Amino acid sequence: MSIYYHTVGKACLLLSGIFLISCASTVQVTKQETFEADYSQYQLIGPKKRIFITEFSNRSAYGQRRLGQGISDILATELARTNLFLLLEREKLAVLLNEQSLAETGIISEHTAPEYGKLLGANAVITGSVTQFGVRTETHDIILTSGKKQIATCVVDLRIVDVNNGSIIWAGSGQGEAVRSYTNILGSGKAGGYDEALEGEAFRAAIVSVMENMVAALNSMPWFCTVAKVSSDKIYINAGRKSNLNVGTELVFYEVGEAIVDPTTGMEIGREETRIGTGEVISHFGDDGAVVALTEGTAPVVGGICRVL
Repeated sequence: MSIYYHTVGKACLLLSGIFLISCASTVQVTKQETFEADYSQYQLIGPKKRIFITEFSNRSAYGQRRLGQGISDILATELARTNLFLLLEREKLAVLLNEQSLAETGIISEHTAPEYGKLLGANAVITGSVTQFGVRTETHDIILTSGKKQIATCVVDLRIVDVNNGSIIWAGSGQGEAVRSYTNILGSGKAGGYDEALEGEAFRAAIVSVMENMVAALNSMPWFCTVAKVSSDKIYINAGRKSNLNVGTELVFYEVGEAIVDPTTGMEIGREETRIGTGEVISHFGDDGAVVALTEGTAPVVGGICRVL
């Protein structure tokens, strides 16, 4: 009899302990490590190029416009982290054009992007689109533990467009995934609503996956800047200290001809460039300008271009 009551007493204590533990159940949240890239191995080739990033379009069936905004912002952040390029702010374009509709809609097509890039003095324009995006949930229940896992996946297509003729210099695709796990110990397993931070992490993973090839393509592009003013003995250009254009750098001046248009598409193919002279950077001025002294040939006109000799 005493054994019976002793056994029941232990069972009651055990059940009471389980009850108390379940009432104090804990939720554990784990996430995949944030995707970060090491850009220390990237080297600057020539002066820094000016890059204009359009707002990406969203071609997935999820999130509407905000996905395109989010991923283009992340691309800008990652390119800035390389410290190899000058990123042109899109807000300046809206002010320059004084076009309210552009500021509101954010619509810049791949066909019009080169023209907008020229207005900002860009060397290249990056366009792109979110082609796939999705979030799925996986659940599990194992004895006293239950939980779920949220997985966000993203695929983005990117293109580098030449502002001179609208041709695509480089195209690539990146894919990324982000994971968040929720685990309840002796609980219901229902903790953890949708975490919007997963979107950004999946976007960053997709962008980081193509950064090496994109940076290589941008570095391989020929750099140029534009003549802003010409005086009797000085030439002022729109690149200087911020562009890493050093004093003593030798430049070649070119006269730019009329646009050559493809009769079948109506799009500009390019412009003929005629070499007219050379110069040397003698000083910097303003935020990102330089003064050049003519060393040979004829001085360029405003709007002409110059390249590193």
